[in-house]
Amino acid sequence: MSKTVTAGRRTRVGGAAALALALGLSVPCTALAAPLAPSGERSAACPTPGKEPGIGHVPLFTDANVALYAGGDYTADGGTAEAEGLLVVGGRATFAKASGGVFNVGRVGAGSGILPPSGGLMLAVGGDLSIAKGTTVDVGHGLTEGPRYGGSVQVGGAIDEKGTLTTNGGSRSSGTGASEALGSYASFGGTIRRESAALAALGPTGTSVRSGGTVTFEGKGTTGPQVFRISAADIDGASTFLFRSIPEGAAVVVNVTGGQAIGISPLAVGLDGDRVDTYDSPRFGEAASRILYNFEKSPSISLGGGGNFMGSILAPEADADLTASTNGRLYAGGDIRTHGTGNETHNYPWVGSSTFACRPTPEGPGGGAPQPEPSRPAPTPSRPGAEATPTHPGEATPTPVASTATPAPSEPTPAPSTTPPTGGKRDGSLATTGGRITPYLLSAAVLAVLGGAFLLAARRRRARR
Repeated sequence: MSKTVTAGRRTRVGGAAALALALGLSVPCTALAAPLAPSGERSAACPTPGKEPGIGHVPLFTDANVALYAGGDYTADGGTAEAEGLLVVGGRATFAKASGGVFNVGRVGAGSGILPPSGGLMLAVGGDLSIAKGTTVDVGHGLTEGPRYGGSVQVGGAIDEKGTLTTNGGSRSSGTGASEALGSYASFGGTIRRESAALAALGPTGTSVRSGGTVTFEGKGTTGPQVFRISAADIDGASTFLFRSIPEGAAVVVNVTGGQAIGISPLAVGLDGDRVDTYDSPRFGEAASRILYNFEKSPSISLGGGGNFMGSILAPEADADLTASTNGRLYAGGDIRTHGTGNETHNYPWVGSSTFACRPTPEGPGGGAPQPEPSRPAPTPSRPGAEATPTHPGEATPTPVASTATPAPSEPTPAPSTTPPTGGKRDGSLATTGGRITPYLLSAAVLAVLGGAFLLAARRRRARR
């Protein structure tokens, strides 16, 4: 297998162009999202597997499990925007946006809408919490239904509040020590190590092939969880991920072997003929909830660019550096730094394990969850509504993925594939999230031209024959 892109280098457009051509799609230009909607009512239960929501503004479901975990320190700087769901930090948490502004925790401007109960724990920090001047950490914004409000914050050390910490009526505590602040989450690092080892021991049920910047995961078409194995060297530098012959509703595990650092700049993801990483995809939430990447031995993971990484990340030994957005659980045993432009972490529980699944109510002391034994992927949940009316108006019939998806050589680097929704204003409401629309319009135009050029070149070659 050839590998033309290495960690830290600029990723080529070939993978995205190959995926678009393979799926018969052009890169969509999503319109700017509607203004922030009121919180309204949401279910006290979890979403039905296969019917997880896409990205929106309204809270829909309740999940008190850990969405984002840093066993070491957590830093949000640059122009990063928000972290959805319960954020647990074993060490120190620092919020220091480069130009000031709002960083949302718990509820976000645009996300899955799967978030902790109103007034429930949304930020737990074992060490100190530092908020730089000009930065506002807004916890549980707009959660006004029910007997409690906002989101709660528990800090084991001191709060250095040069900026502003807003809990919207939720409780806050500090100086209690890590054990009290984290509750049963103090042992969550051990939980993710056990789960990672259990998943890594599973035998593969399908194959993985790297070609250029594209990795294709091919299932066997059998029922049950789909398990793939790929080396760190083969996934390093990849940008496009295709999942094929995956049974409906099946949980997917990608076990990454080897102990080298990994850099990925996600551009596009396909699932059985559908492109699923764009915000207008009706299968966005489903794909994010079904896929998990298990980086058992990786010392560091970098998600570059400004695209969407689809699926949960389990990395018990790694530091994580993010400028791309993530969609799924994010569990790193080391430090996490998020510093992109408008990048976000969206909470999509993983359907393959009870440990990482959605939990509608908090359990255990301090709101923490109990620590179960390592679990194997859950049985394949059926995907309801497979023949029902499409979730989004105008949903097209899925186009089969082509048998090969080799990126074209020497292509320019594109902007991310679609425009994220914006999440409100900067005047006390939820922070504006996502990138600016102009780069995405340009990207769409570039890829459309490239697609036409590829087709024209193919016709000319056939004509010469």
